[in-house]
Amino acid sequence: IYGFGAITLTIARALEKNQIPFIIIARNLIRKEEIQNQKFKFSYAKEKTEDFEFQNRAQSIDEIKDKFDFIFIGSKTQELENSVFKALPLLSPLGKMILIQNGIPENKLDIPKERMIGGVVGWNTQKLPDGTYFQSNSGFLILGEVNGTSPNVILKQLLSPFIPTILTNNLTGYRWQKLGINCVINGLAGSCLYSLGELLLNTVGRRVSLKLLNEIRSLMEKYEIKEEVVPGSIAVSKLADGQRSLPLFLRHIILIFLGLKYYKIRTSMVQDLDHGRETEIDHLNGIVVEMGKKVGLPTPINEKICNQIHALEKRRGMKDYEFLRSLL
Repeated sequence: IYGFGAITLTIARALEKNQIPFIIIARNLIRKEEIQNQKFKFSYAKEKTEDFEFQNRAQSIDEIKDKFDFIFIGSKTQELENSVFKALPLLSPLGKMILIQNGIPENKLDIPKERMIGGVVGWNTQKLPDGTYFQSNSGFLILGEVNGTSPNVILKQLLSPFIPTILTNNLTGYRWQKLGINCVINGLAGSCLYSLGELLLNTVGRRVSLKLLNEIRSLMEKYEIKEEVVPGSIAVSKLADGQRSLPLFLRHIILIFLGLKYYKIRTSMVQDLDHGRETEIDHLNGIVVEMGKKVGLPTPINEKICNQIHALEKRRGMKDYEFLRSLL
């Protein structure tokens, strides 16, 4: 595991419980010691909090001599290229990188497709103020080869039952469905600095969410992408206008339900902005804008969100509700 955070801690927990040998690759000796000396508290839903220590698991990247069959790359999307460049020499001859970033990370890397597996994460794990890592839902991990085939079945055995795993030959369909939902819960929520409850229990917030998804559905149809739905999520095609979409009142009810269920959740992009960090907006809503321009399909909602996030990164930009209303 290279890039150790909330999502990859969840993966490490599954490997540890299944007694699978693994290494946490630290970027330097200081980070290695941090991981070795830290007691990680993990809480799933309402179950009892578990403690994990990885004293014998962490090694710095400079001291590793082994070659690995699989390397989970857990770094942020904006750091992906550098992380893959450093980790690539550690792969065995038939080894593969597993990319669990948001967006379409496989398109950003200039390495052979047969060396990459895409991973779509269907759960949410956050680090709470008290330091506990909290997994709020029992989401799946969807894994697919970038060349359109299903990965080795051993990957399912490594992580189940702690992370239910789906192997697919349609990675693109899952990627775009997750991208669409992420453009709302990360991009749109981030542009207003809202929690999911503040965004989705707001009538204007729901209306803008549906307009944003209209742009993404149109783009998916233009590229002839067959949508696949991450379990526990909902199809973009059901929420956006078009054939097989749900009645408008049901779409609003679904968004209200999500707002109530995850009322206090401030997603990763909101947290990045809270702490003055660079966001991954160019790899979410920015991908939609980029792909739209390639086929001459305007995506004005997504483009305005990108501009707003970049302004907020520089401590500028409109106030939350003022910006939200401007999108209508």
